[in-house]
Amino acid sequence: MKIAVYCRNANPQDEEFANEMIHTLLQDGHEIWVTKHLKTIFDDIQQFDNHNHLKNSSAIDFLFSLGGDGTFLEAAAIVGDLGIPIVGINTGRIGFLTGINKKDFQSAYQALQNGQFTIESRALLHLECAEVKNLPSHFALNDITLHSAGDSFLAKFNVSIDNDTLNTYWSDGLIIATPTGSTAYSLSCGGPILFPSTEGNVITPIASHSLSVRPVVVPNRHEITVTVAGRGQSAILTMDSHRIELPIPATIKITKETFSIHTVRFERMDFFTVIREKLYWGADKRNEERERG
Repeated sequence: MKIAVYCRNANPQDEEFANEMIHTLLQDGHEIWVTKHLKTIFDDIQQFDNHNHLKNSSAIDFLFSLGGDGTFLEAAAIVGDLGIPIVGINTGRIGFLTGINKKDFQSAYQALQNGQFTIESRALLHLECAEVKNLPSHFALNDITLHSAGDSFLAKFNVSIDNDTLNTYWSDGLIIATPTGSTAYSLSCGGPILFPSTEGNVITPIASHSLSVRPVVVPNRHEITVTVAGRGQSAILTMDSHRIELPIPATIKITKETFSIHTVRFERMDFFTVIREKLYWGADKRNEERERG
């Protein structure tokens, strides 16, 4: 197999794990590509830094993302429309996207070689904004968010669905999240958890001025238009790991991207298992004491 390994600057423990993992892959005869940081450790193998490097190489079978969910989002941005399945290996904290822990790597690696896995497609958000030239990216895997740029004013977000008015939100910000992103920022602001294959997006206000406002799930076949207004001069637009200053007023249009990100799911790592483990559902010491009693 041909495997690309993506990693941010790692701590010594992660570097040690990366070293062992790549040595294992090389010993098994796989062709390996690594990012610049890992190139300093393995100077005799090929390096990739961006989407074009992967695009111009011969077909890569898998990309291993080594880190947390932020690293996974960066890896997804590099893969883009190439269709390379991403294997998320968690060395961070929560890790909804990176389902494999370091201690599980060997069993997952064997399952990968034996074909004991499934490929899941994760829908993306596509963004268009006439007021911002040269966007660093036009798609997001987790979410697109809008924030007031200062602490002194409440922003106004006029939202419509296919030109039909949904609501005017007076709030600190607004989140438009995919099912993948429903377990991230949107969840912390009261949004629902969506199953990854749900064909919908969540619109979640951040600290809404009206207590009656609640998150809304919109089928992803519809276009979401948000016009940003308010007393300030600018707002902050984020797309996963990208952060852009947005002039006020401005309008963004969000649709479903024409391509998807592919992730690798192994047995015993289904979505509900990940949710229970990461959110500690059922892990109540009082219940444990009752069972022992």
